[in-house]
Amino acid sequence: MKYYWILIGAIGCLYSCTDNTVKDLDDLKLEDKAGIERATGIELLYSDSAIVKVRIKAPVMLKDDNYAKPKKIFPEGIGADFFDDNQNQTSKLLADYAEQYPDEQKFYLRDNIHIWNIENEHLEGKELIWNEREKRIYSDSFVRITTPTQIITGYKLESNLSFTEWKLDSVQGITESKNLVDTPF
Repeated sequence: MKYYWILIGAIGCLYSCTDNTVKDLDDLKLEDKAGIERATGIELLYSDSAIVKVRIKAPVMLKDDNYAKPKKIFPEGIGADFFDDNQNQTSKLLADYAEQYPDEQKFYLRDNIHIWNIENEHLEGKELIWNEREKRIYSDSFVRITTPTQIITGYKLESNLSFTEWKLDSVQGITESKNLVDTPF
């Protein structure tokens, strides 16, 4: 009977050690995420001289306070509306994923990117860099721009934030057509 209780005690110790080990692993995962803040239903406003220039909305934002390279991650995408000095919307940007590096003053956007402007033009792409300091957007990857009369495809896009002054350094094709774009604003 004495050995029976010793065997039961040993089995109990093994189970309790296993539970502690799993719990310790879960604690390690939490420690890896230390310094990351999560926020939902985000709306960020950027202004110049008290005039809102950009409104960004995102369902989720993760703020990584890594001191070497802090960043904000938008894993479920962003929507950005750009405004002129009179608060008229000049363009709209959507992307399925984004990272913002405040020290660089840049957004790195990817996956299903769309930009519309007031001239009824629409850009589609997979990767884009938004330089906040220079107030420019650019991309070396393939883009498709649809205007009211043409579809233009190519590489090496550079544009202002309102997407009204854009150029492609490497045009791959131009297709003539009419009434192709519906602006979402």
